[in-house]
Amino acid sequence: MAGLSLACCGGDDDREKVDVGGGKKTVLQQEDKKPDSAHGGSGGTEQAVTPQERQARAKVKLLKERLAKTTDSDDRAEILGEVVTLGAHAMSMWSEVVACFKDEEPFTRGFALQAAAKVNPTSCRELLEQGLKDDEAEVRKMAAEAWCQAEIKDLAPLLDIVPNELEAQVQMAIMVAVEKHGQKYHAAQVTKIMGDLDSNALKPAIRFLVEKGEDAPAFAPAIAEYLDRADLDLRVLAARSIEKLGFKNKAILTKLCSTLVDEESSVRKAGIETLRKLTGQDLGYALEDSEEERAESEKEWRDWVLKNG
Repeated sequence: MAGLSLACCGGDDDREKVDVGGGKKTVLQQEDKKPDSAHGGSGGTEQAVTPQERQARAKVKLLKERLAKTTDSDDRAEILGEVVTLGAHAMSMWSEVVACFKDEEPFTRGFALQAAAKVNPTSCRELLEQGLKDDEAEVRKMAAEAWCQAEIKDLAPLLDIVPNELEAQVQMAIMVAVEKHGQKYHAAQVTKIMGDLDSNALKPAIRFLVEKGEDAPAFAPAIAEYLDRADLDLRVLAARSIEKLGFKNKAILTKLCSTLVDEESSVRKAGIETLRKLTGQDLGYALEDSEEERAESEKEWRDWVLKNG
């Protein structure tokens, strides 16, 4: 099933939706009811169905037939993966997509959620919320990815489950959605849940705060807590993020001093450049110094912060 891997966010251009009898139908479906001037119809000025649209309709018909015949969950997942590529062209398969969410196999249920997000992004929320509550982590992850694909702006259902979500892959999918679609008003809630996040999920959370957050005095101290984490990339990201936020206090500067003796040169580089920018000081620190010299420089920096920070 590796060939069915889907991108987390982004999507096909949605076709215009119109209300018809209380339901949503695509322009493509309405065209089915119009005379086809290319086949002798009296359509007048109505446009003929394009070859691309005709091809999409044929594929939808074929997928419907395959889905109706198969009794294998893997086959259903494969078919749903093809439905995803059709997007709104497959609106006539909406009921079949919803039915596949009842499949016994988690992977198939997950693909049903992602197909729902692409086929009918304006009406899939209820189904995705069910997916976020699924017992299987794989389904919850794919539900969060589908939420991102559908570009649902209300992220509260995602953020609310983070404190009780122990699976790193689910946390990651949620925070990627937040990074892509989150708004400034989400920043405060993101700050509150950072302590619950896996190191990989922290990275999109921090990037979101730097990009969308306006309250640097609140965010910078929270980010500084990750300057000494085991994850190398997280330490570098934390230092660079503090640099971008441009906020300093004695506690933050003191934590930055610890980066000067980090075993990784990339962390030391990020740390000293951030200290220099925030303080306007240099104090003779050099990346190529020996371990003993770096330790002495750290002490000098700590003394300076104690007196001037």
